[in-house]
Amino acid sequence: MTTLTQSVVENAPYSPAGQMFLRDSDLRGFALRITKGTKTFVYEKRVHGRMRRTTLGRLGVISLEEARSQASKMAGDIAKGVIPSRLRKRATFGELADRYLELHAPRKRSARNDRAVLRNHLAGWRPRVLSEIKADQVQRLHEELGRKTPYQANRLVALLRKMYNLAEEWGLFTGENPAARIIFHREEKRRRFLQPDELPRLFEALKEEPNEHARAAFVTALFTGARRDEILSMKWEDVSDLTKERAVWRIRQPGSAPLHLLPLPAPLAAVLCQLRKTDDNPYVFAGRNEHGHLVNVKRAWRRIRTKAGIEDVRINDLRRTFGAWLAASGESLPLIGQALNLSTPLSPARFADLHLDPIREALERNVKRMLLGKGKIGPAFSKGAVPTTTVQNPLMALTSPEQKEKTP
Repeated sequence: MTTLTQSVVENAPYSPAGQMFLRDSDLRGFALRITKGTKTFVYEKRVHGRMRRTTLGRLGVISLEEARSQASKMAGDIAKGVIPSRLRKRATFGELADRYLELHAPRKRSARNDRAVLRNHLAGWRPRVLSEIKADQVQRLHEELGRKTPYQANRLVALLRKMYNLAEEWGLFTGENPAARIIFHREEKRRRFLQPDELPRLFEALKEEPNEHARAAFVTALFTGARRDEILSMKWEDVSDLTKERAVWRIRQPGSAPLHLLPLPAPLAAVLCQLRKTDDNPYVFAGRNEHGHLVNVKRAWRRIRTKAGIEDVRINDLRRTFGAWLAASGESLPLIGQALNLSTPLSPARFADLHLDPIREALERNVKRMLLGKGKIGPAFSKGAVPTTTVQNPLMALTSPEQKEKTP
C-alpha cells in the first residue's frame, strides 16, 4: 500500500494478465485498478457485510485529484450513514416485487389484483435491474394493454408507481419513478345494477344452481354488498347468532384495521343455516379442498346469469346492486357507505342513474308546454300546470302521411 501520486499512477506497469490494484494509504478504499491495457480509479467499501466497488473513471479521462475528490466525498457520506447509490446493490424488479407482496400488499384489499398484475403482465421484468426500467417502456406497456383493457392498464401503472415509491423508501432505488408521468387512459365508470324485472329471474336461476355454496355466496353478495374476497373467506366463527334475528358478521380487514360489523338480514341468515358444516372446514363457503374455501366462482356465475338472461351482469355488479337499491329506497349516503365499508364518503353522482325519473317527468312536462304553445289547441298554460288534454304534435306536419301513422 502506497500513497497514490501522479508519478506513481503514471509509472505503474500494466498487468500482464488479469487485474491488479494499487491501494492508497492516505484514503482507505481509494485505489488504482490496472489491467493489461488500462488504468482506472475505483473506490471500494464494505456495505452491509459485502464488499462493493464502483468505478470513478479511467486515468486520462479524469485526473488523480478528481478521482480522489469523488472517493473522499463517498467516504464522508458513508461516515454520516448515507450509502452512495453507486455502492448499493442494484436491486432487480423481482426483488422489489417479492418485498412488495410480503410487506405492503397484505395491507390492501386489492392484494389479489396486484398479484394477478405482477403474474400476468410483469413476470418478464423480474430479472431486470430497477434503474434500467425507463418511462418509455412503461408507456409502451400501458398503451399495448390499454387497447383491450384500459382499466387494467391504469391499475398496472398505479401499481408500478407505488412500487417504485416504496423502493426508494426501502433504499432499493434512487432516481425518477418511471411510472410517475404516465397519463391514465380514460375510464368509463360501470353503472350496471339489477333492475326490478331482473331480480326475480336471478332468484329463479339461483334456485337451480347445483353448487349450494356458490349459490349462497352470490346471495350473500346481493344481500350484504360485501366484497368477493370477504365473502369467500368468511368463517363460521365470524358469524354470530345465525338462528336469531340479530345475526352479525364480523368481517376481517387487511392489516391492523378494526373489524367491520355487518348485520345479516334474516332471509340471508336462513340461507346460511342450511349450508352443510363440517368440523374439519372452518369456512362457510367450503371449496373442493376439505380444509379450504371456494376460490373460483366464475363458472357458477356464468351458469346463473345465462339462465337469468342477464349475461352482461358481473359478480361485482351484485355489490353495486346492493348500494343502488339502498339509495333508491331513500337511505342516506353515510349509511350506504358504512354498509359497503367504504374508506371515502359516497358522492351523490355514484347513484345518479337512480334519480332519472324526476328528471324524465320534468322533461315531459316541459315538452308538453312547448308543444302546447305552438299547437292548435290553445295558448301556453301557466307555469307549473300540467295539461290534461292530448297535445297535438306540430312535428307531425313535417312527416309524410305514411310516417304520420307511425309517429306517436
